Amino acid sequence: YFCGNLKRPQLLPFIKMSGLEIGISNYQYSSHDKPHFHTETPDMVYILEGEFSVRILETNEIINLKKGDFISIPPNVPYASRCKAGTKTLFVKKLQGNDKVEVPITPELSLWLNEEI
Repeated sequence: YFCGNLKRPQLLPFIKMSGLEIGISNYQYSSHDKPHFHTETPDMVYILEGEFSVRILETNEIINLKKGDFISIPPNVPYASRCKAGTKTLFVKKLQGNDKVEVPITPELSLWLNEEI
């Protein structure tokens, strides 16, 4: 994290700030997040290295992102994401409380989340 209202000790110095988080996620292994959406804030991700894939659940549109790509997912848009091992992302989150809502994983979505990119 570069800034945020962080509760846990951090190895790197960061700017203490409420309402905004900026940080880097470093995925050493292939990974996926639980499908979800945010009711108040967009998810913004810039790909520093590797490959990151987003599936918009309402339309089943798949967006494949590589180094240098940026995505902003608006509030109330359910999605799932996955990435290759070695992917690094920069994320920006404007916090409005805990507005994350998980959505169920269908069998089809489970297959997509676990297949190789």
